Amino acid sequence: MNDQERELKTLITKEQYDKLESLYPFSICREQINTYYDNAARTLQAHRMGLRIRQIPKIDGTSEYILTLKKPLDAITKYEYERVVNAPTLEQLEPEVKEWLEDKLDHLAPISDFHPMLKTRTIRKIYEMPQAELCLDYTEFAHHSDYEAEYEYHHEHDGIKKFNELLAPADVAYAKNCPSKLARAVMDQDKENL
Repeated sequence: MNDQERELKTLITKEQYDKLESLYPFSICREQINTYYDNAARTLQAHRMGLRIRQIPKIDGTSEYILTLKKPLDAITKYEYERVVNAPTLEQLEPEVKEWLEDKLDHLAPISDFHPMLKTRTIRKIYEMPQAELCLDYTEFAHHSDYEAEYEYHHEHDGIKKFNELLAPADVAYAKNCPSKLARAVMDQDKENL
């Protein structure tokens, strides 16, 4: 399994979001509720890592939970370790999953030290292509909301060129990655604490 993920992302306006949505066949739409974890010392933040449990509500009233750890490799490539879990919180994870996570975290800190820090809600629309996905995200933070276009790819190709080709009809140009949702949630939280 390839644990590397390449993401290109840019913040966009509501008008640009609407334009892009009208241009491409976004066949998947899902709600994602993300709970981000760290410890009191902000160890993961200091190592530019992100740890979350994503809840994806289903039509039947149940939810799927996905545990994700992201570790940076370079500006657009991350190691992304994911597994479907049967618990909505870290403390409820099975011992075998906690052991797997501690290994992926290089034993930076005990899992028991991590607690929920932030929560976001995203409505994600996905246009699937052979080599990549174009995603449109509307995300609600504690004190604001925003719109984002993301190009996620696992197959080698000129992703920046392709992303810009997809964005151009909506007068959007990708220059560099915007801050991650986790970073934006931290900034949102920090505004309240000023």
